[in-house]
Amino acid sequence: MTCARITFEVPLATVNTSNRREHHMQRHRRAKGQRDATNLLWPGWSGPALLVVRLTRVSPRALDSGDNLPISMKSIRDEVARQLRLDDASPLVRWVYAQAHGAPSVLVELSWGDDPLAAAVRAQDALAPPPPPVPPAAVASRAPRERKSKAPKKAPSRPLRGLAALAMPASYPGKKP
Repeated sequence: MTCARITFEVPLATVNTSNRREHHMQRHRRAKGQRDATNLLWPGWSGPALLVVRLTRVSPRALDSGDNLPISMKSIRDEVARQLRLDDASPLVRWVYAQAHGAPSVLVELSWGDDPLAAAVRAQDALAPPPPPVPPAAVASRAPRERKSKAPKKAPSRPLRGLAALAMPASYPGKKP
């Protein structure tokens, strides 16, 4: 096998969208901008299907590597998978995330064969292999929920008496009409 790697940098800032409260169109415009920037800088791909993709977020501040780091680069991951003509959940691609300090950008590395990055991921998978993909037919469909019967409405304890009842409802404590 030969050692091979493709590396390119996308100069854009990423944000953690899991805790962000924003309008859905603003989120859409940001994601589309990230996908378009990745598409413009895409160098092309002609390698084998089994590969490792490392996305390195370069930013002045670090994110939590468990949840927030992968979420911040979801649009870039989607575009890389689209360019590879694969689903981003495909078992043929192993996604690895990293962080570095510097001016905001994302470094994309594709690695396969005997490349040190691909070899390191294969060694890590040998120690703790990732869970196998779940086939769509194996996912159990949810049983329909049983509907609760509606309780009959209670009749008011005293009838309302004209406009006075509207001006001073009987629900005020201590007030009697």
